[in-house]
Amino acid sequence: MLPGDVLLVTGEGKLSSSLIAAQKVIYPNVSSSHVEFSLGDGIFIHSTNDKGVHLTLLVDEDEACNHKWRVIRHKSIAEACLDTEKLQKAAIYFYAQDYNKVFMGSGNDSSSFCSELVAKAYARAELEVIGGKPPSKVTPAHFDKEADNLDDWVDVTEEYQKILADMKENDFMYRMAASTLSAVMTRRKAHEPFRQEILERFESGSNENKEIAKKMKEMLAERELKYWHEKDG
Repeated sequence: MLPGDVLLVTGEGKLSSSLIAAQKVIYPNVSSSHVEFSLGDGIFIHSTNDKGVHLTLLVDEDEACNHKWRVIRHKSIAEACLDTEKLQKAAIYFYAQDYNKVFMGSGNDSSSFCSELVAKAYARAELEVIGGKPPSKVTPAHFDKEADNLDDWVDVTEEYQKILADMKENDFMYRMAASTLSAVMTRRKAHEPFRQEILERFESGSNENKEIAKKMKEMLAERELKYWHEKDG
């Protein structure tokens, strides 16, 4: 279970079936309607039409898709050539974005659909996937093709089936970890407008206040985690 692993989901229902059918022009053997990005420990970040970019647990995704899923890992991660913490931070950067309803469009900086989010995370971590295709042009079908060919990826589904069993036995522990992480990131986004307002007030004040604002911005810029909604992100 490593940050950067990609969960490919075959969703239930007519919408999922429609999404799969629509992608056959991209890859005839497509089977996935949704993809998600692992943050480690059975926690995934993904984007859905109803909630935008948020966190979920493998145990919940397994139930929602009736066990129809698989997981792939890029070979650069499997061979320990890539810093997984960098990948984790890259994905978290997009937390709380809106869902991008313009599928295969030009893309933007404030919303992402599922496969676009995964591609954006890799791009932010400076790892080229799907032939360097622009994130807004990446679909679940592209990841299905990679999962079937396994040229640049390895299948680690069995590894996740093992953690799934542990998650079912220790449900509270995993939910607490995911809830805590989600709460911290949500709170930071909620506080962002107030922080910016305080900075702007200091910046428009006396020379002493301007110096305080400068030091505050320097401290904020040094934070390890950065988010798309922050001006210093």
